[in-house]
Amino acid sequence: MSMGTFDAEEFERREKMISSVEADSDDRRTDFEGRVEYTGDDSVEELLSRLKELREERD
Repeated sequence: MSMGTFDAEEFERREKMISSVEADSDDRRTDFEGRVEYTGDDSVEELLSRLKELREERD
């Protein structure tokens, strides 16, 4: 095996390792700062219900 062959195989091995790494759920941002304004006709109950639905879809 020549040195060039080793380099190509090593490169492919490292690429496979790097591409298989997944982000951990701990990396998600959990604290948010800022302000939210909503202008619409929905009630607070309707908005909270929709938020609950979105969270259930995400999980």
